[in-house]
Amino acid sequence: MDLQNSFTVPADIDTAWKTLLDVESIAPCMPGATLESVNGDEFTASVKVKLGPVSMTYKGEARFLSKDEASHTAVIEGTGKETRGAGTAEALITTSLVAEAPDQTRVDVTTALTITGKAAQFGRGVMQDVAGRIIDQFSSNLEQVIGARGDHAAAVASGETTTAAAPPIIKAAESIDLLGTAGAPVLKRAIPVLIGVVVVVAIIWWLVAR
Repeated sequence: MDLQNSFTVPADIDTAWKTLLDVESIAPCMPGATLESVNGDEFTASVKVKLGPVSMTYKGEARFLSKDEASHTAVIEGTGKETRGAGTAEALITTSLVAEAPDQTRVDVTTALTITGKAAQFGRGVMQDVAGRIIDQFSSNLEQVIGARGDHAAAVASGETTTAAAPPIIKAAESIDLLGTAGAPVLKRAIPVLIGVVVVVAIIWWLVAR
């Protein structure tokens, strides 16, 4: 099944692209995610998930198929696996940046998602909703990073500071609260889907940022 997500970045397209290339700046923006290893075009990430009082960690990996700076488009292949189950999530992800205004860029994400195991019984609507909410959190955090960079650049230009790099304003990612993200009724029947989507969506941004 295909999932479609979009969000806007308050910056011109080149600035938005460069920001997404800056791993250290955007790493904490993705809810619950941590980049664990980079080996050439192969990447490993973990995602912390909180279900009420219980915390869990899930693993995923992916590889970069292409990155075209001229068209601001990246294609990524990612997989996620339940650590205590047989279910898997595989995705082919295409991310494209589109300039909507001189200071605004739209990021379009198309995910061709294949799920096996118990999660396969759940529909596209649940996955679309959860993926959308996670990306909303990511884009909100990313907006803060870009805003901080802009404020810092203005301060440097005015001579108020000589520090080269803007201070980070996003703390290290905490666990994704699935109860808060999806709601208890959906969560009760869709936890395998949520985990698969969380892992795959989290991996997207590490790869776009490579």
